[in-house]
Amino acid sequence: MPEHDYEGSRDEFIRMLAEQGEEPAFITRRRRLDAAIEQLRWTCQTHRQTLLRGPQLHLRKIATMIDGDWSRLASRLAVPIQWRVYASLHETINADSQPPAWANQGLWAVPIDRPLRDLARSVDRFNRDWEGYLNRFDLDPINQTIADFNEYYVLEKACALGREDLARLGFQPMSLLTPASLQAEFPTVELPRLR
Repeated sequence: MPEHDYEGSRDEFIRMLAEQGEEPAFITRRRRLDAAIEQLRWTCQTHRQTLLRGPQLHLRKIATMIDGDWSRLASRLAVPIQWRVYASLHETINADSQPPAWANQGLWAVPIDRPLRDLARSVDRFNRDWEGYLNRFDLDPINQTIADFNEYYVLEKACALGREDLARLGFQPMSLLTPASLQAEFPTVELPRLR
């Protein structure tokens, strides 16, 4: 059988598999990896959002106290221009959130320093809890899926396509995940130093 006939048969076979709802192994392997990573990201994002509830409430209270004008915090910070960090953090973790019902009750009776210290303690607690969560997270199952993808994807694709050079084209092995790599994607919160 001439080589081009063999290639045509392989393409027809792959097309037939697709029409029957089946996929070559390399596509299944990629989908399995993508689903595992998506699930991991959803789990991390959901848990992180839960842990951020305390800092969110403190930020909303402070936002109400300063009437949304974050520059009013400048005199309370070691580096005054860093009031922008608070504004950005509030925008990031409190997008479209309303202040809690209690936020405007007797606000001016309390100096802003106390809510800022409360926020700092809440953020410290979040950072400790978040780092602990990431360090305890069992990455072995997803790292095994990544290792299997790195080892077998090109081989399975080469078998399906009949050419290893095409199978390697554009392939980038994926790095194993670590608590540090997860923290780079889902970081802790850093606040400017108070005076």
